[in-house]
Amino acid sequence: MSWRRLPRLSGLLLAVAVVVVLLVRWWVVPPGAQPSVDAVVVLAAPLAGACVLRALAAGERRTAALDALVTGASLAAVAWLVHYQVRASTTSTAVAALGALALLALCALACLGVLTALARPHRGTGGCPAEERAARSGALTSGVLVGGVITVVALSAGPGGAYLDLESGVLVCLVVALGALREAQLRRQRAGLVGDLRRQVLTDDLTGLPNRRDLVEVLQRDGAAERTVVVKLGLDSFYEYNAQFGSSCGDAALRSVARVLLETTPADWTVHRTGGDQFLLRGPGTAADGRARAEVALAAVRRASLSDDRPLSASAGVAEAVPGVLDPAAVLSDAAAALRATKARCDGGIGVHDAALVERTRRQHQVTAALREALAADRLSVGLQPVVDVATGTTTGFELLSRWDDPVLGVVSPEEYVPVAEAAGLVHQLGESVLRQGLAAHVAAGGVERHLRVAVNASVHELRRYGYADGVRAAAAQAGVPLDLLTVEVTESVFLAREDPAAPTLRELREAGVRLAIDDFGTGYSSLGYLDRLPVTYVKVDRSLVVAAAASERSRALLAAVVAVSRSLDLEVVAEGIEDEAQARMVLDLGVRLGQGWLWSRALEPSQLAAHLAAPPRALTADREPLA
Repeated sequence: MSWRRLPRLSGLLLAVAVVVVLLVRWWVVPPGAQPSVDAVVVLAAPLAGACVLRALAAGERRTAALDALVTGASLAAVAWLVHYQVRASTTSTAVAALGALALLALCALACLGVLTALARPHRGTGGCPAEERAARSGALTSGVLVGGVITVVALSAGPGGAYLDLESGVLVCLVVALGALREAQLRRQRAGLVGDLRRQVLTDDLTGLPNRRDLVEVLQRDGAAERTVVVKLGLDSFYEYNAQFGSSCGDAALRSVARVLLETTPADWTVHRTGGDQFLLRGPGTAADGRARAEVALAAVRRASLSDDRPLSASAGVAEAVPGVLDPAAVLSDAAAALRATKARCDGGIGVHDAALVERTRRQHQVTAALREALAADRLSVGLQPVVDVATGTTTGFELLSRWDDPVLGVVSPEEYVPVAEAAGLVHQLGESVLRQGLAAHVAAGGVERHLRVAVNASVHELRRYGYADGVRAAAAQAGVPLDLLTVEVTESVFLAREDPAAPTLRELREAGVRLAIDDFGTGYSSLGYLDRLPVTYVKVDRSLVVAAAASERSRALLAAVVAVSRSLDLEVVAEGIEDEAQARMVLDLGVRLGQGWLWSRALEPSQLAAHLAAPPRALTADREPLA
């Protein structure tokens, strides 16, 4: 509202309040009561005007200004009613005193209400403007209503009984009715405010979908009433998606996914965003119905891709809530467990929470607890697998591999406990243990004097952790291994964007003299762009590509292309998983100089290193046929 219109509008409203009081005075009040009424008008009009002026100055606009006008007019009418009834209807000193006391109390309460309305809300309290306005208006209305009650009590307590005549009764009813209407309006405002706040609490800001809190309330309210199935969706590699394309693009992708899920979900199902890159669909049915709904949802997510170069995919977990369970919301945990199991397979599929999954989850918890205890007690060992010159069989270095033989679980495969270590936040301790033990074994076997290289695998979780490069330098210095003999291997299935926190760590290691290798090349997100973007020295071709190349001309051509590109970039190629001489001859003919596999040696214990190095190398036999 413009400040130029403030004096004119406030004067108009104040004039209306005064005219109402004066009309009542001229038409209803006996002439003998006019002096006291004049005094009341002088008192009541400024209060009404102050209320109107403050309402306008606070920017509350039309509704609040009219509320203030009604309150001010009611205040003037009640004050007039008290004075008129007490002074004109009785000559008793006690009653006059009681009336004066009632008027004094009324004015005090009215002034308190006005001051409450005038008070500015304290900054930083967190209250919203609507709530502050409702509180001030409620205080003012309460003051007027209490004043009216005191007035009625005062008029009914004098000698001879009640003093209310018809006109006075009409005025009292009018004041009470106005107060009641005002209170009803406040209640509607408060109800609307509470509704808005509830919607904010139960709604996701980014997508507008109901959030997890809303879902839990629904499940607790009627989750046990019928058989319910939930489908939990998690976008694949969304962290890397955000890192590559930016958070704004990630937000747009989430909104797009929410839109297509709403479009493809039946009316008797609900769609929620439970946080991050995860969505949840809930509806009636069994686990089979949930799997069918999950297939439709995964297809919808693929259609939600913003463009062809920014594809989206998702995995799903399905769980069924059976009626009569004590905790209907437990189905959310079951669906989350099914989703984790699906993501661990990295196949973008659908997992169902069943007895087999329960057993796998129990096993995972058991492995997690045992691994935590084993790392604390330093009970994991290290194996060292030789890397050899393919032509001569001479050992040129070792790759460090962790080994775990638990007294209760027995021999646990790295394929099982390494993902558990990553999920449980233990991979940093695992990596430090392997590096420390492996470097010590390497030095004890004379690896430094022989200038043998030693390679250690690094998880992306380790590379993204602050201080990883410092830890590698410290471990090498403590063991006495020069950094130029150390190689850190990064699996190529780790999607590293330019902005990924792991990328600076790799550059820091390379600048310190550590060699870098892309491990398992040929699986996962295989991309020749890694060879140019990352400061690598070695490319380790995965065993699956070597096996395929030995059996297929097309795969052999692919392997030859990888070797040619790597050599043109001055990168050394290491072929993994070589198990026979035919494979060794094949990679040698393709120009691969270094190999690793059971043809030469399995992973050795530290005590076996010296004997291995003292033994004559295993060279390829001379009677070999050239490969086509």
